[in-house]
Amino acid sequence: MPTEPARLHALLAGFVLAGDPDRAAIAPLGGGLINDSFAVRLGEQRYVLQRINARVFPDPARVIANQVALAAVWDAPGLDIPTPLPSRDGGFARHDDSGACWRLTRFIAPSRVLARLDRPAQARAVGEALGRFHRTLARHAPLPLQTALPGFHDTPAYLVGLRRLDTPTARRDPTVAESLDFVAQRAPLAATLATARAEGRIGEHVVHGDPKLDNLLFSTDASRVVALIDLDTVQPGLIHHDLGDCLRSCCNRAGERGAGARFDLGLGAAILGGYAAATDGLLDAEERALIPQALRLVPFELGIRFLTDHLQGDRYFRVRRHGDNLRKARVQFALVADLERQTDEIEALVERCFAAATNVA
Repeated sequence: MPTEPARLHALLAGFVLAGDPDRAAIAPLGGGLINDSFAVRLGEQRYVLQRINARVFPDPARVIANQVALAAVWDAPGLDIPTPLPSRDGGFARHDDSGACWRLTRFIAPSRVLARLDRPAQARAVGEALGRFHRTLARHAPLPLQTALPGFHDTPAYLVGLRRLDTPTARRDPTVAESLDFVAQRAPLAATLATARAEGRIGEHVVHGDPKLDNLLFSTDASRVVALIDLDTVQPGLIHHDLGDCLRSCCNRAGERGAGARFDLGLGAAILGGYAAATDGLLDAEERALIPQALRLVPFELGIRFLTDHLQGDRYFRVRRHGDNLRKARVQFALVADLERQTDEIEALVERCFAAATNVA
């Protein structure tokens, strides 16, 4: 049920604004899978009002606190991030009558979202932006960040959860059975990064958590990335998950909802080249060597999560109809299969991109 305009205006009035909140124009914004978002226009000013989904984020206050901590140190000229605006009670959040937590951020404009990358220069801009994000926050480490989403990217745990749902009843659907078999055949992949972290071969950094194409804002001429948005999942984690998610999202020309998933090596080379140049040795040889496995792991993990949500009745991801999560899972698994077919090329690509950046430095 849509949130009543009067309720939204009352929430807006709780933030420090220049102008009468009752005069604000408020409209639904975007098609996010988790939070409810609204575009706000008040005079010449534009904002984004969002309800943080407490079913996903157990402590929304942590989400906002992490964003405030990032804003306090952010110093990457030309690359913006959304900053929570203060509320009239001295904090950065408002709660409605149901107890739901809301925040207000500045609308980053002029900017645009791209449905796909059309040329390598755009892909390189994506890699550079993600690299600048990681490098900027690494310079300010340690940061007072809390775990906003416990268990996020715990692929072995996601696999255990799916196995509990692998029942004869679930397998009556041949599409589900085929997907479950696909996962079972690749089960060892789930522990790749977890094992490397436990053995001390890779370390934690501040990560975005969801650097997919939808969360990158481009300039109006689509030539450069001007902002990274949707910082809800920012927390300590593995850079490999960020890189894998970014590459997964940007290099599948068929898109996340279409058939024929395929990893575009040209776009992947551009993203990795831009990332390597921007990070300036942030990753060591051991960490770089794990990037190809991370690239397979992230769509594998996401496919597991989509399939799990389908079998649980679509509790987590917002869908239009039952079956959407199953279809999205199959797209991710198709991408995993294509990445497997191109393993040698991808390993050579990663080595070449980082070697080139080192030579330039």
